[in-house]
Amino acid sequence: MKRVQVVAVLAIGAAALVPIAGCSSDNNGGPVTVPTTTTQGGEHTELRSSVATTASSIVGSALDSAEQAVQNAINSVLAAAPITFEQGSSDLSPVDVATIKAVAIPLHGNDTKIKVETYAVGTDAKAADSLAEARGATIVTALENEGVDKARVTVESEGNPTESNVQVDQATISVETG
Repeated sequence: MKRVQVVAVLAIGAAALVPIAGCSSDNNGGPVTVPTTTTQGGEHTELRSSVATTASSIVGSALDSAEQAVQNAINSVLAAAPITFEQGSSDLSPVDVATIKAVAIPLHGNDTKIKVETYAVGTDAKAADSLAEARGATIVTALENEGVDKARVTVESEGNPTESNVQVDQATISVETG
């Protein structure tokens, strides 16, 4: 969690540079002027534009790092105790509830959005779709009970998935970037 805090501090510092880089206008309230510097070769560089671009890049990198830190924490939790369902059920076991509590921890104190993917199989395609959706809804409710706003959670559910690498009775959770 300290890593996320350090990244947040860097992002705030970089964000503070953006208004400074954008503060210039003439005394008549006219359009903003961009000071330039001339190098020996006659090339012009826009100082404020460069500072703003750098600050924006730093903020973007910090946000990417923060999202990656959250994803790493979620991956660690799910590797230790995956969220699994009994065949034909959308109920969470006590272990699954504990896993969801642990997944919620790195989601506190930020606006990181996540995607929950759930699957189900069955001979009746509509029933498989419904079960997959119910599994996603169950996870969202459990996350919401742990203080994660459901508006931050996207659910993708699929009955009878065609991908061969899908574990149909296991949910996945990933950070949505950007």
